Amino acid sequence: MSLGIHPDPAAVIAHLSDTHLLAGGAPLAGLVDTEQHLRDTAARLAVAAADADVIVVSGDVADLGEPGAYALAREILEPVAETIGVPIVWTAGNHDERAAMREALGLPGAPLDPIDSVLQVGDLRIVALDSSLPGWHHGGLDEGQAAWLTDALADPPPLGSVLVMHHPPLAYRGRLMRLLEFRDEALLADAIGDADVRAILSGHLHINGSGTFAEIPVMLAGATSYADDLGGPPPAMHGIDATQSFNLIEVYADSVAHSVVPALPHPARETISLQLAEQVIALDPATRADRFSRKPD
Repeated sequence: MSLGIHPDPAAVIAHLSDTHLLAGGAPLAGLVDTEQHLRDTAARLAVAAADADVIVVSGDVADLGEPGAYALAREILEPVAETIGVPIVWTAGNHDERAAMREALGLPGAPLDPIDSVLQVGDLRIVALDSSLPGWHHGGLDEGQAAWLTDALADPPPLGSVLVMHHPPLAYRGRLMRLLEFRDEALLADAIGDADVRAILSGHLHINGSGTFAEIPVMLAGATSYADDLGGPPPAMHGIDATQSFNLIEVYADSVAHSVVPALPHPARETISLQLAEQVIALDPATRADRFSRKPD
């Protein structure tokens, strides 16, 4: 039931990124418990994304490309996906290794081929593009992938397509991260052409952010592992074990919206109690507006 002028979303995507797991749950850099962070994220995901249609993981699933790290990701996230009743779309990032990722996550294709995929979810199509380049941390794509992408985006379904790629096709605020940017934007723009791409979902930068590419919204999910603190003095980079998050993407017939959800447990209080919320929802529209929206005299 919609409580405002907009209907309920036609599709909901739970988007997380940059889990940076190590085999056996070893702490990242000896400091960050990325396994526990993902377990905490999964618990909050099950609540916040109970109405999701798909879970998207936009790369850097593993930090060193270890098979055990991918197995751990699967162990943590697949039960949540099963509880919600949705598929998981896995996308490769610059820290991932294709052969190990493909085998451990049960992904189709030859071991070293790009991990590209297409999934139809109701009236929405999810296209995952592998922007990783073996042996490098910057991103790109080749002519073969560009041709594949053009074909994958043909004949759009009613809600169009959402493109998932680890490296965002944007200008990066962090100067050093520009060395690791996506370098084939012109080829990507040509491949997309006039296709009905509603949004591009990315990670890589360990920040929440947004922008546009070829007039398409680009939405970045903050990492579940650790965040990049752009408030630290440049040009150094500052990683912090805080502000981990994931996104909820809502797709409507004529718009796309995204919300940022804190990924880890934290102190909180009910600013509106469950009892009051249920009472307000149960009211007729006019009474509801009078009770909830009207300011007191």
